[in-house]
Amino acid sequence: MANATPNNTRASRSRAAMPDGCTESGIGPGRLLDEINRALLDRVQRGVPLVERPFAAVAAELAHDGITVEAGEYTGAQTGAAGGDRGELAVIARLGRLQRERLIRRLGPVMDSRALGYTGTLCGAVVAPAELESVAAAVAAYPGVTHSYEREDCFNLWFTVLAPGRKAVVRLVCEIRALAGVETLVELPMEQQYKINVQFRLGETWEAPRSPVECIGSPAAGARVPPPPSTREKAIIRVVQDDLPLESRPFALLAERCTAAGIRLTETELIGELRRLCSLGYIRRIGAALSHRRIGIRANGMVVWQVPSERCDALGPKVAAFDEVTHCYRRRAETAWPYNLYAMVHAATREKCLEQVSRIDAAMGGYPHRVLFSVREFKKSSMRYFYEENTHA
Repeated sequence: MANATPNNTRASRSRAAMPDGCTESGIGPGRLLDEINRALLDRVQRGVPLVERPFAAVAAELAHDGITVEAGEYTGAQTGAAGGDRGELAVIARLGRLQRERLIRRLGPVMDSRALGYTGTLCGAVVAPAELESVAAAVAAYPGVTHSYEREDCFNLWFTVLAPGRKAVVRLVCEIRALAGVETLVELPMEQQYKINVQFRLGETWEAPRSPVECIGSPAAGARVPPPPSTREKAIIRVVQDDLPLESRPFALLAERCTAAGIRLTETELIGELRRLCSLGYIRRIGAALSHRRIGIRANGMVVWQVPSERCDALGPKVAAFDEVTHCYRRRAETAWPYNLYAMVHAATREKCLEQVSRIDAAMGGYPHRVLFSVREFKKSSMRYFYEENTHA
């Protein structure tokens, strides 16, 4: 089994193939990723404070660290931010600009889908090249498909499925398997999670994700399993799961939306509810997810290893401990795809990504592996939890 990525001319079409120092839109990091924005993005990736004026709190924290946030050329603060202090308004203005330029993909709750009762899986498919775009479009049309990519491999279409229950997942996968142009499809459900921590440190360097590991193990491995969310909790999540309003008091506006949806809550009560939902594990944090290519991290590889099943739980945490790894899982192996240990590795360039994979592989002991680089992104979205449209996904 080859230990390197197969050559593929399609790599030349990759969105990641950008000149050094440029983002997809051609805006270099010197323009938007100045010292203030790097520090600001570091802070909001970790999560915004659950207080009445979170952006004022962020400005105060950065000022304590010696970073004075000034608006400068960054304009466009929401009218609802009027009356805030100078640092707060500057934070809101900068976040608004970073959202408009799509360096921030979303700024809102990061949910734990398993805690909410959802089931997910990863699928890889061999699709006839002439049919790839049409098949990818059909796959992306399913609400339950949250991510879909072309990757460098004979298994060239990869996508994730998330749905409220295993039956819904199986139904969707069966429908996609039957699409014209799909020659082979493997479903690779997760068996153990070693790491999920998609945060990129920008203050010192913008090549490596932040450590430490956010989540090692699974509920069965010792973490407390939260009870199924109640009807009221689901209703709150439906309201708050979108982007956080860039307002001086965003939770006051969300409380009004909750009340309009039939859940009467004051601003203080909603903040308390959000803290409780975080403590239960339904929400991991309320923070920013970045567009990694737009901040200069232009290469990402899905690394798959074939390791003895009895060694996987020892090797998984070792792989997860590397800063460059944002995701690490054990997945079910298939005859057509005998790999069981998965990691996502991000770097500024393809060459650096391969260097990192070599270091990780050497630390593991050199098991058979493949590196599947992303060529095209067909879909990348957040699940809409507890909406009726999910029932047919």
